Amino acid sequence: GRERGRLSGARLKVMMMLSSVSALCASPRASRDGRGRERGRTRGYRGGVRASIEVEDAMRPFADVNDGPKNLILIGGRGCGKSSVCRRIQAFDKRFKTFVLDDLIVYEAGMSIPAIVEAHGWRYFRDLEYKVCQKAASAFDGWTLIDAGGGVVVDLDENGNEMYSERKVEALKANGGKVVFLDRDIEYLCRRIAGDSNRPDLSATASFTEIMERRHPWYSRAADFIIDGGRSADDNERPLMKKKRIASRVLRWYYDVVGEDPPPLDGWFDLDV
Repeated sequence: GRERGRLSGARLKVMMMLSSVSALCASPRASRDGRGRERGRTRGYRGGVRASIEVEDAMRPFADVNDGPKNLILIGGRGCGKSSVCRRIQAFDKRFKTFVLDDLIVYEAGMSIPAIVEAHGWRYFRDLEYKVCQKAASAFDGWTLIDAGGGVVVDLDENGNEMYSERKVEALKANGGKVVFLDRDIEYLCRRIAGDSNRPDLSATASFTEIMERRHPWYSRAADFIIDGGRSADDNERPLMKKKRIASRVLRWYYDVVGEDPPPLDGWFDLDV
């Protein structure tokens, strides 16, 4: 009875290939299954045993179009709202597991960030940040939401000057991680971080504005998607975007680029948490 209705391996492979080719011709998203995922692997269960059938190698050029859930990483300057946006994203989609890189660094070092910098300097901190990036990015098989620190795109050269961090960006993007840059006006950032004792001075010689101006192209370079968060509520050209709208736009983009559907809730774009 268990063998009844079971297709032969050869016949099943032919049917899957024909189905995949037909779907690819029908629409640019038809290479994914009903939930928007790539048709690279079909899984089924018979008698409690999982069967896994690989699609022919000829279909593999399409495998990187949309191949399932990936990590989502938010970057941007201090005070841009990454943590608040991450909280809204996870509140809406419980599939995400959130890592705050600064919290992981504090845990690894056993001391606060200002204490780390005072005791060991910024170069030690950046090296530790790199290790934490690697751990966070590989902790789960997708659906990891990473709230990255403002300096995640930064390393130090041999003279101690800031430079773009290829190694940390590559670590975060491992296995197809998607990076979103939350771009805020520098004046907005200055207002947000004023008087925050948990944030050590970034430089003894350069102002916060100078540092953010230098880092801005690095954020853009690292990003797969950039959101303009605006300047202020009174600015007609660049009005300040509320965090719930930012979270919604990030999620819309993420679901589309990885080929996943949002949770089955109506009006998710009106997210308000």
